[in-house]
Amino acid sequence: MNAKNSSRFDAWGLQHTLTYGADYYYLTGDSEAAHFGSGTQRGYGGFLQWQGDYSDWLQVITAIRYDGYQLDGETKTKPVQEASLDGSRWSPRVTVGVTPVEGLQLYGTYSEGYRAPGLQDVFRGGGAHGSGDSYVPNLLLQPETARSWEAGVNVKYDDVMVGGDMLRGKLNFFHTDVDDYIDVNLTVMPRKAINIGAARLRGVEAEAIYDFGWGFVNGTASLTDAKMLTGVYAGQTLNNTPLERFSATFGVRALDDKLTMGVQHLSVGEITRTSRTSPTIPGIVDSGFNITNLFANYQVNKNLRLDAGIENLFNEAYTDPQSSWSTSAATKQGKGQTFKISLTGRIGG
Repeated sequence: MNAKNSSRFDAWGLQHTLTYGADYYYLTGDSEAAHFGSGTQRGYGGFLQWQGDYSDWLQVITAIRYDGYQLDGETKTKPVQEASLDGSRWSPRVTVGVTPVEGLQLYGTYSEGYRAPGLQDVFRGGGAHGSGDSYVPNLLLQPETARSWEAGVNVKYDDVMVGGDMLRGKLNFFHTDVDDYIDVNLTVMPRKAINIGAARLRGVEAEAIYDFGWGFVNGTASLTDAKMLTGVYAGQTLNNTPLERFSATFGVRALDDKLTMGVQHLSVGEITRTSRTSPTIPGIVDSGFNITNLFANYQVNKNLRLDAGIENLFNEAYTDPQSSWSTSAATKQGKGQTFKISLTGRIGG
């Protein structure tokens, strides 16, 4: 459940926008299998953001968010262990953007984040498949915290080549440090989720779209370096994160813009799959993969939309870089050629 609202007003030579909201979730889990435990998890938070725009060259955004959580449950190990965990944190964010010339904005951002442990992280016990004692609970698991810095440029131009077209672009550099990163230590028995150490993610992202009315071209690219800095996995790539990712999309519109159809090509570069049981073994380098998707959507009327598509058009065999599949397995995990169709309706206008 979440709610938010924005209020806008002019004062002291600035255009002000206040955005504020709150959210709450409740999760309950139980299993007859010994390795999942049972319990409830509550998460709640709220935020306040202020944006100030001065003339057409300066933009400042400041925000603060409060997050809290409550975990109550018990393990299904013998003997049963009961536990109650809770925590909370204030996380700030500030962005400053400057537009030296029309259509070109330079910006910088500092932000912090917070991620609470989950039910399975804390209460899991027993074997990987419900038998044995290869996993034990961790009733002292702490949340992750992160600090991020970003800097980049936004581009926004209209009527570039023909009347009514538009060009939008973004180039973003980022650096994130994560403390108390949550992972399972697979190097020792029994295993459990722990705050395994500090992690770092840094890289560059780029995106550009050119829209010329009856069609559009969109391209994205990201280069990421993500690794553990401390702990048993120090120096290893973080959870099989792809280092290179590129996509290109071309689409056209017809029937008074009610019909949009196009093709997307996704290319994922080399992926390092590291051994989680033997950190000293060099990672296995996968050559990556290329996937082509087709998509179409038709706005039947203002309340009804039809979508259709083909994912992985050429039935490429691949493993998603976020998969936790064994580093030694040759089996490819990704979905083969997949057809999708959906009909979405809106009631009430």
